[in-house]
Parts: sequence; C-alpha cells; structure tokens
Amino acid sequence: MATSFGALETCGPTRRTFKPGQFATKRFTSISGAGSTRLYGSKAFDATLQLSFLLSDSDTCAMLKCWDNAKGTYDTLELPEEFLAGSSPILDCGVPTYLNWRWADPPSVESLLPGRSRVQINLIATLDF
Repeated sequence: MATSFGALETCGPTRRTFKPGQFATKRFTSISGAGSTRLYGSKAFDATLQLSFLLSDSDTCAMLKCWDNAKGTYDTLELPEEFLAGSSPILDCGVPTYLNWRWADPPSVESLLPGRSRVQINLIATLDF
C-alpha cells in the first residue's frame, strides 16, 4: 500500500528537476573493438524527481511524517497533483505511468525564518513487479 503525503497548506514546489529513467542495456566489446549492445527490457526505470518547497512548520512536519510512515525508501508514495501542477507539458509525457515513486533520500530541511523552512526532497521512480 502506498504512503500518502497528505494535504499541504502551502502551495506546491518552488523548483522541480526531473531526469527520465534508464533502460537496462549492456555493451559487449570484443578484443578487436567491435561490439554490440543488448537491451534487457522494454521499460525505463529509476527516473528521478527533485522538488524544493518553502513550507510552514506544519507542512514541514507532514513531510517528515511521510518519510517516517513510508519507512524511508521502503514504501511507494502517492504524489499529490500539486507536486506536478504548473509543470511544463514535457513532464507529463516523460513520466511513465508504470513507475512507482519512492523516497531516494531523507528530506533535507533548512530553517529560514521562524515558521518557514526550505525543504528539498529527492524521489526515485522504480519499476516494481
């Protein structure tokens, strides 16, 4: 069962960085230098998404609780629509629907002012079976 982020009172991310996934390939090279590349699957995996937020204390707490509820990188995540709202249409066509989002790293929290924090999260989209 996927872990939900819950509703955030503050708006969506202030910055997004997306890298599409890799395909499982292997290059075999002979002594002469000639070679061939083999494709081991038809689906990409391990796409990454970095999101930065400017959050209130309650939203920062909700983000940290999501990390804890997902048991770190173990459980899959349900991304709220607001995480991708306002992104370019390119992001819509670059994220395959067969991938499952997970935490890639613990969230990073930088305290800016009382009641305001900059939170950066790194997510990875895995191909699960």
